[in-house]
Amino acid sequence: MRPKSVINILLTFVIFFNLSMFTASQPMRFSRIKSTSSKSTRFSLPLFRRISQKAFHQHASKSTLLSSELYQRRLLLSCNIHHGRNEINSRHYQTSMCLLNQIGRGGDNQIPNKHEHKSNNDEVLEFVHKKYQRVYIAVGANIGDRFNNLMKGISMLENTTCDDINIKENHDLLVSKHMDDKTHEPLIRMITTSFLRETPPMYVTDQPSFLNGAIEIETKLSPHALLKRLKEVEAEIGRDLNGIRNGPRPIDFDIIYYGVTKVQREDSENRTMLHGGQIIQTNKLEVPHPRISEREFVLEPLCDLEANLLHPLTNISSKKMLDLLTNQNSDQDINNKESSQSLAVQVLPLPRNRMLSFNETHVMGILNVTPDSFSDGGNYEGSVDMAVVQALEMVKEGASIIDIGGESTRPGAKEVEASIELKRTIPVIRKLRELSDIPISIDTRHSQVAKEAIEAGADIINDVSGGTYDPLMFQTASTLNVPMIIMHMRGTPETMQSMAQYDNVVEEVSSSLMSQSKEAELSGIPRFLQVLDPGIGFAKQFEHNLSLLKDCNKIRKMVDHCPLLLGPSRKGFIGKISGEDSAENRDFGTLASCLVTLMQKDGNTFKGSGPTILRVHNVKGIKQGVKVFEAIMKAK
Repeated sequence: MRPKSVINILLTFVIFFNLSMFTASQPMRFSRIKSTSSKSTRFSLPLFRRISQKAFHQHASKSTLLSSELYQRRLLLSCNIHHGRNEINSRHYQTSMCLLNQIGRGGDNQIPNKHEHKSNNDEVLEFVHKKYQRVYIAVGANIGDRFNNLMKGISMLENTTCDDINIKENHDLLVSKHMDDKTHEPLIRMITTSFLRETPPMYVTDQPSFLNGAIEIETKLSPHALLKRLKEVEAEIGRDLNGIRNGPRPIDFDIIYYGVTKVQREDSENRTMLHGGQIIQTNKLEVPHPRISEREFVLEPLCDLEANLLHPLTNISSKKMLDLLTNQNSDQDINNKESSQSLAVQVLPLPRNRMLSFNETHVMGILNVTPDSFSDGGNYEGSVDMAVVQALEMVKEGASIIDIGGESTRPGAKEVEASIELKRTIPVIRKLRELSDIPISIDTRHSQVAKEAIEAGADIINDVSGGTYDPLMFQTASTLNVPMIIMHMRGTPETMQSMAQYDNVVEEVSSSLMSQSKEAELSGIPRFLQVLDPGIGFAKQFEHNLSLLKDCNKIRKMVDHCPLLLGPSRKGFIGKISGEDSAENRDFGTLASCLVTLMQKDGNTFKGSGPTILRVHNVKGIKQGVKVFEAIMKAK
């Protein structure tokens, strides 16, 4: 027999063997596609290509961790994905996502038992790493006290011990059961959170709306040990793990990415980006989550955390996937007017299972129960009934929040003792809460006042010092589990105007706000409970105020699109421009100052702004102006 014939026989055997291995795991699919990078038409049979000995061994033994190259070829098959590039053919992308979604028939990380990749003993996959792994987890809830369920679940994760997951100690991959005691490091530690959104249910639509978000953690638990812990937490909070799939649930955790790492992107900008990490497929777990691409309520929170995070199979970023999904939904909306509204609405959680939805710009009505505030000082001091009547009138005029303050913070004002603040504010808060469920914020720098005000019925802490005045303020807000407005200011109201020196006021204020935001997060106030305020008129000169208002959208980007509160109402810079000495007559200038912050320039067009709260004295006038403005901006 000729050597050439022998080679041909061997090649035929290798091809036949590869085909048999492939068809044993899933039906053969042949796909004819045209490459966007080549003129020729090609057929794709993934396992015909050479694979490493390690990858082949993993395939043959049905291991849990498949090599990225092998798994990608098996799932994407003939989809023409160009790795390392931003550009991708939309049709091929949809095909690839369809194939990915076919694998995850259940809709979450848990795979039906008849899935082709099985592990005979999933317990051997539950172990503890010596080093931390970065993980992204989707969180959601739609029954009970949704927000408190999520907070309880996150807290339970952070306090996980080896005893909680009951890991066996005799497996070769395991480290000591009490490793966390030796290293004094937690098994799971929180890095950051997304914002929260209210979304309609998918798949099973006859159920309440969901509260959805995402968290970024670092963990020493293996993927399967982490999954085990997540399911234990869900069960403890009250989820029926054997209930209706995709049905109502008090809490839901899904592992989106595991083992996220930094990579150098080979593009024109040579950017450093995050890669989605490990590819995992076993009887119990599939990562990345197979239905990322069709879930706006997952993609938007992922973009909050890291918009440029690359999917390990497609090399497509979270932002690109969201854009493709949004464009696809927009095309469908042309023929379906009823579905034209945005599915996910960002919200600010409030006590008693209430939500402040950012589907509109909110107007906060100012209620100063002080003798010396610059505009309305003395109007309601000493009369609880008059103050409450004014609050209810502002609610009638369209206020979404009533901000009650017992200390004047005008330039040059001296500090007021906490006991005096309490005497002025607490009776008003209690009386207003008896008569209305309107969200109430307490305007104070003192943690004692904040605590007693929340206990009396207030919902939000509004601290003009941004947590810098009272060292217990962040801890107090974290314990109370309520939103906090963090404002930028230097010094105190008495000294602040002497400290208004900036080289670049927009950058410096934004950087200071981000620093305080991170400090608040480290103190236990998640991002979804934060609102940031650039502090118009606080340690700012005339030009500084104008620059902050003009470049408001630069501030939004620099603070990672956190909700903003803006308070230009009747401030001195308006009087200087208009020549109006009386603060009460500056409402027209106030409206102009508010509207300019709601414009977001995109090329030659203007779009609506991000989540915004406007703190004003004249609720009716500002609310009317904002409604007309937003109606015009939304017109086609």
